[in-house]
Amino acid sequence: MYLDLFRKYLHSHRNIQSGPWKWLFCIKDVLQSNSAQLSFVADQIFLNSKSDNRLLFRQEDLIQFEINCINLQHRQDKRIFIEQQFINSDYQFNFFPAIDGSIIDTNRLLLEGILSPNNRCLASKVALKPAQIGVYLSHYELWKKMLLSPNKISLVLEDDSLILFDKKTIEQLIRHIPEDADLFFINRRKNKVQPISPYVSKYIRRFWGLTAYFITQKGAQKLLSLAIPIQKSVDDTISELNQKGLITCYCARKELVVECSNAKDTQNFRFHSDIHDRVVR
Repeated sequence: MYLDLFRKYLHSHRNIQSGPWKWLFCIKDVLQSNSAQLSFVADQIFLNSKSDNRLLFRQEDLIQFEINCINLQHRQDKRIFIEQQFINSDYQFNFFPAIDGSIIDTNRLLLEGILSPNNRCLASKVALKPAQIGVYLSHYELWKKMLLSPNKISLVLEDDSLILFDKKTIEQLIRHIPEDADLFFINRRKNKVQPISPYVSKYIRRFWGLTAYFITQKGAQKLLSLAIPIQKSVDDTISELNQKGLITCYCARKELVVECSNAKDTQNFRFHSDIHDRVVR
């Protein structure tokens, strides 16, 4: 009881700007700040001692990359949302037209060997819906474009991305991408990861969410050779290839992009998902 009263008393005096209370809370803030900084330094020393530090970019390299955002033609609301976030930026930014699952001819895809007759959604245990196939093919066609890029890496965004980074932050992170990375995610979700440096983690189990990821030239080549015929959703395909060691996937330890189509995330929810709405029917 006395402890609760003391906490309430402290809380009621937090905003006092003079006297001993100001001194007390200044000490508290300094200690918390120093503790966080010491924790980061210790983390950096420990993880760097375990890493071989082979990175995709050298410190003297100029960082250049383009951004491609996948957008369905009829979702102008999402297009405007993305445009507003990049309106004053100097990124190389492009919209990439998504393949609309509602107009896909699945029989033709089966005959051409693009879609496996045994395709299945791991979540629903039934055949993939046209919307899921459209998403898969949208990413697949974009990987083809990556092979024509003059840059080592390209950033792929889905059009429900809320950007939390600035140019300085993202360029600093890019300098810590491991040399063997095929995909490097900057949307975290709640996937199981293993930290390998103060900036980077490695996916160690099944994961999902393609809201925002960097893809390397060799990563694009690998996926184009491994991802057809379509057997699962594109998320599950990439996750399975990573678990089998056929591709290598890393992610940022800090979440830099948030998906805005997740109804469970009430803070960031803005759009109903084209995929989910069509899959659950």
